[in-house]
Amino acid sequence: MNIDEVFNHIKNNPKLAYIIVGFVFTLILIGYIKRWKWATDPMGNRKSIVLVEWVGYENYRKIIIVILILGIVAISSLYLLST
Repeated sequence: MNIDEVFNHIKNNPKLAYIIVGFVFTLILIGYIKRWKWATDPMGNRKSIVLVEWVGYENYRKIIIVILILGIVAISSLYLLST
């Protein structure tokens, strides 16, 4: 199975894409909750560094957690509403 077949399969079954995105969002959310360095380190992303400077590290972490929860809720609702 090559990559084109995988993308065609996902294109024909959007619920599979919602599951994959939901899994990734959940994994990143767990990383932020457990303070895993690969998830919470803003280095390498200039916008994240500026946001950390403005609001502080803990508030930045809380903002990202809320955004991820909203994303998981949105992806879950899209999954449930898709035909």
